[in-house]
This record gives sequence, C-alpha cells and structure tokens, in this order.
Amino acid sequence: MTGPGPAADRAADEAWRLLDPDPPLFASEGWLELFAGRIEGGHRRFVSAPGTPLATGFFGTVVGDSGVSESKNPWQLLFEPCSLRTLTPGATAAQAEARAGGPSREAWFPSLVLMYPGLECFPTGPGRHHPAALDHAVADVVGRARDEGLESVAFLYVQPEERALAEALRRAGFVEFPLALRCNLRPPGTSFADYRATLGRSAVHGMDRVRRRMAERGVSIARFPLSELDDAGVERLVELRLQHRAKYGRRPDATGERDQLGALRRHFGDRCEVVAALADERIIAFCLFLDAGDVRHSWTNGADYTDSRSKDTFFEVCYYRPVEDAYHTGRKELSYSYGAENAKLERGCRLDEVSGFVLPLSDGGLEPARRAAQALAGGLARPGTETHRTTGE
Repeated sequence: MTGPGPAADRAADEAWRLLDPDPPLFASEGWLELFAGRIEGGHRRFVSAPGTPLATGFFGTVVGDSGVSESKNPWQLLFEPCSLRTLTPGATAAQAEARAGGPSREAWFPSLVLMYPGLECFPTGPGRHHPAALDHAVADVVGRARDEGLESVAFLYVQPEERALAEALRRAGFVEFPLALRCNLRPPGTSFADYRATLGRSAVHGMDRVRRRMAERGVSIARFPLSELDDAGVERLVELRLQHRAKYGRRPDATGERDQLGALRRHFGDRCEVVAALADERIIAFCLFLDAGDVRHSWTNGADYTDSRSKDTFFEVCYYRPVEDAYHTGRKELSYSYGAENAKLERGCRLDEVSGFVLPLSDGGLEPARRAAQALAGGLARPGTETHRTTGE
C-alpha cells in the first residue's frame, strides 16, 4: 500500500484512478476533488493489492488537531455528547462515566479517519465485498497508521448495508459504537396512494392541507436538473440558502453557497435535481437532490421567508413531491441524512443506526473505548422519548 510523501501520493492517486472505472459517487475522483476540503487534515487514498481482482481502496485523512469538528472527531463521537444525535438519559450518564475514566482527547491524536465527504464510509474497488480482500485492506490501513506513529484509526459513518466491511473491522479488533440515526425513505408499494396509506392520519391531513394552501396561493411545483439553471437561477438559490441559514442561526456564507452550487452544476449538473416551489414563475423554495445511483440524497434546501407564499412549501419540495415522483422515475430510496428524526419519521422515513469503528493504537486504549461503546449501545434516543429533538426543518 502506498504511504505518505509526494511520490507515494502520486502513486496512490494513480492507483485510485485505476481502482474502479465507475466508482460510487462519493468515491469518484470528481467528487473528492470538489469536496474533500470539507474534511480537515491531510487527505490520503489507500489502495491495497492494486491491479488484482482483490484491489480495495479507502479514502481517509490524517487529523492532527484534537479540536477537529465533531463530525470528524472520533474521540468526541465516542466520549462526548454531539449534535448528530440525542442520547437517552441513561446513555448520557453512562457516557459521562466512561469519559471520566477514559483517555484525554489529545491521547487519540493524530488520528487516521476514514470517511468520504457526504458522511459515509465504504470500500471501493473489485475487492470491496470480498472478506479476504477487506481483511487485507484493513490490516494495511492499520499497519500504515502504526508505522507513522498515529494514535488511533477510525472508520466513521459505516452504513448498515456495509456488512462485509463491518465484519472485517470487528475481526480486526475495532470497537464498534452507534454513531447516529440515518433517515432514509423507500417509497412503499407501487403508487403514491401506497405511500399515503403508510402515514398516520395527522400526517395525511397535513399533506392535504399543505397542498390545498399552496393551490390557493398560486404556488406550483417544478423539478429540473441543476444544469438547466443559468447564473441568475443559481444566485436565486444562494439567496434562499442564506435566508435558511439566517433562520436557523447560522453564519451567512454567500461565497461558500455560491461556490458549492456552481461546482455541483458544472460537474454533476445532470445528477442534481432541483424540486422547486414557484410563485409568479419565481422560485420561492427548493430542495436539491443528488443522484448517487440507487439513492437520492436530499443535499440542501432553502426558502424565501419574506414571501408569505413560501409557508408550507418545505415538506412539499423535500418529501411529498419527491416521493410522488419516485413512483414515475423508478428511483427507490431517498436519503435525508441525520437529525430531526421525529419530523422525518412522520413522513415515512425509517431510522437505521449508522456505526463508527475505532481502534486506539496505544497500550491500554482498547478497554476505555469498549466501556464508552457499551455506554452508547442501545442509547440513541428515538422519537417518542422525552429527550428527543423535534425540529422540523
């Protein structure tokens, strides 16, 4: 496996390009080129057994700063409360106890964190589902981390479908812990009526009320590829994103929003679909979906809160119309990422546990990690518990 240094980095990049002619979207060269900067640290591409039928790759980053943002911080995700999830009172208390008897934050850094921009972790290449190939690839990654004197290795956001990877990590001695609840929606049956039948009475009434009010206000829904928007159209989406950020107390970042939407339009414009609410032919709310093959990811959304007609449009552009369209387009799965589980569950999402796997490399580090993982086991609060968040947008 290639290691650090300019020559080795070039070799790793070349091996990565040859690894899979049609990789999953988050592992594609274009995606990593555009969005790897969202993950702090020194980025690495690891390829085990290159050029063979068992070739397997992972994307990761070496993080030296123990204060790295929580979504990429293995110590914080295991030992501290974080915004990605809500814990039950019992799990909160047990985690605090494990933290008090565990290692300092600094003791786990520098850390090798394996994950993609998009908060997922999976192997790529022809060996990605082969147990022996995965065992070899995981051992290579851990060996490289030891050789470089790193303090921990973490595979974060391992999705429930990645069973082969999870088994390989368990065989390698990694400590598994529940990291967050993923909210995905698979439209049931064969028609939108089947979807409606799965919802509670209040949710159905809410959907009908939203659609009736939109019709009364002259609001229509359109969907189109992001590639069809001109610069003025992209700028309109930026305006709506800034209003959304302001509503939820986030710092305005017009440049960042403009750069991201522009990059998505240039490189993935035909794989990005905008579902928009229109009034007087002007976009007043939108949700952008990213087509990753079998899954469409709800990537970003916004609304014009200065226009009263935008009220009630959020659930239409994010849920009802995309689900209805799914029956005509054949796309089976919609992903709504993490957080706000109550609102998502009410609209047909299922909640799946997404796992983190960590391996402290210092002597005596495994046992505290196991205690913290045990504290979190079964401790993710789900809708209906008194501590659960109820944010809708």
